[in-house]
Amino acid sequence: MAQRISRKIAITIVLIVAGFAILFSVGLKGSLVYYLTVSEFMDPGRRTDLGDNFRVNGNVLPGSIERHEGAPGARFILTDGVKRLPVLYNKEVPDTFVDGAEAVVEGSLGSDGTFMAVTLLAKCPSKYEAQNRKR
Repeated sequence: MAQRISRKIAITIVLIVAGFAILFSVGLKGSLVYYLTVSEFMDPGRRTDLGDNFRVNGNVLPGSIERHEGAPGARFILTDGVKRLPVLYNKEVPDTFVDGAEAVVEGSLGSDGTFMAVTLLAKCPSKYEAQNRKR
């Protein structure tokens, strides 16, 4: 004959499971970052319900990179060929960050319309990929 679980043990198990579920959902909510193209990000109707942090993918507009004098970081324009997004990044810029490079920035939109990036990922330019294929 199967032994019944006492009511106190059942309630304790339910509370523990509920507690873990709440902790998991709260922790996950703070770390969610939406990945958008420049055009998707610039559409105000699309991003209103997505939170504050975003990852935006695009190409660095040739001639738009302005490096900070005597300090790390850069100001540049990210584009997907349709729309443009001004970006400010105040940390050390990767070596692969050049005009026309594909880049992903993570951060939020400032009050002046400039994207304040806390992370900058630059993909290797296609000229390096072409050199590797020839080998």
